[in-house]
Order: sequence, then structure tokens, then C-alpha cells
Amino acid sequence: MSGLIRHGGRRPWGWVGLPRATAEHAFRASAVMVVAGPVADDVAFLLVRRSWTLRHHPGEFAFPGGGIDPGETPVAAAIRECHEETGMLIDPERVLGVLPALALQASANVVAPVVAWAGDDVRSRPARRRPDRETHSTHWVPRRHLTDPEHRATVIDGEGWTGPGLLLEDSCIWGFTAKVLDWLLDELGWSRPWDTSRLHRVAQGKSARAGGTRALR
Repeated sequence: MSGLIRHGGRRPWGWVGLPRATAEHAFRASAVMVVAGPVADDVAFLLVRRSWTLRHHPGEFAFPGGGIDPGETPVAAAIRECHEETGMLIDPERVLGVLPALALQASANVVAPVVAWAGDDVRSRPARRRPDRETHSTHWVPRRHLTDPEHRATVIDGEGWTGPGLLLEDSCIWGFTAKVLDWLLDELGWSRPWDTSRLHRVAQGKSARAGGTRALR
């Protein structure tokens, strides 16, 4: 993963609807922590399920993250936000690098994905529900689930947005989070062919389905 960050991938970073940040996109600077770690004979990614009380994207799955405070670097902000939202404290030495920031017009954020590899000491801590205003629960989602062709679909939101989706037991990872995961899985050689004609509709600003993801904790 570190080599991918240093040298870039085969597929261009950035997509239609998610342009690279430029001076023309004067949005709030934000960062997310894209952290992976070993689990048994697999790799898992850390995601949070956003609180159902949030105004934007309630109940959706996302990377832990948030706004960059004055004087903070994207790495420092991602580590802080990850700790606040999940209880996981990522050692700065575990950070592999930072992907170029992308401008998200829907939320007026410029988001820098900070990529890290969690050691066994972090991964062994059980993902847990936290009494946090923004976080409903935390989850380690295995690579084998994300790459299963039966869990892949093209997501449409009814308002013109289309992109890759990763289906969970009772929900769907889509939008920015799915775009980043889709790119990483492909560039790392983990993706498997899937039926892109399979459509999954979500409502803008709402989770695709209600409930928890107990099987993926």
C-alpha cells in the first residue's frame, strides 16, 4: 500500500463529479482516515456508521474523519478524528501517505484521504459502539466481503449520481467512501470482476437500508 501512495496507480486518481481540489473549489479542508489492518487470513478496513441524528448522510458508512483545524496537517486531523469517532488511536508512524484531496461539491468539503496500516495492537481492539454524537458504531469490514462480486453494484441516487457500491448485510457503502475503496481495491489487485449492470438505488442523504451490521463487526 505504501508503494501505491508514493507512485500512484494505474487508474487516474479523481473522477467525474469528484474533481481534484483546486483554488476554484474554496471549500472546507477536511481529512479522513483510510486505515486497513490484518484480520485472521485477511485484511479489513475501518469504517464508522454515522449517527442517525446527523443532518447529512445519517446512518451511512464512511471513513472516520472531519474538518482540519487551523494549524493542523491532514495527517494530524485524520488521527484526531479517528480517535474521537472510533476510540482507535493510530500511531503517526503507521501512516503510509496522503492521497490528493478531492473537492466534494455536495458537502462543500475538500477531503484528503490519509492512508494507514494498523498494527495488530490496534486491530485486536474490538470495534465497538460509542456514545458519540457523530458515530453510531464502528466496523472492521473484511476485504473478502468488499471484493465478493455478489456484494458489488452500481449505485444510483435518483438525482443523476452514479458510482460503485459495496453492499453490506443491511446497507450500502456508496459515494466518496465507495469511490476511494473501489480505487484502492483495484489498484492493489484485489478487485474481482462484477456485474456493473446490477443497480442499487439509494435516497440522497439517507442510508440505503435501516438497521445494524452486526455480522461485519
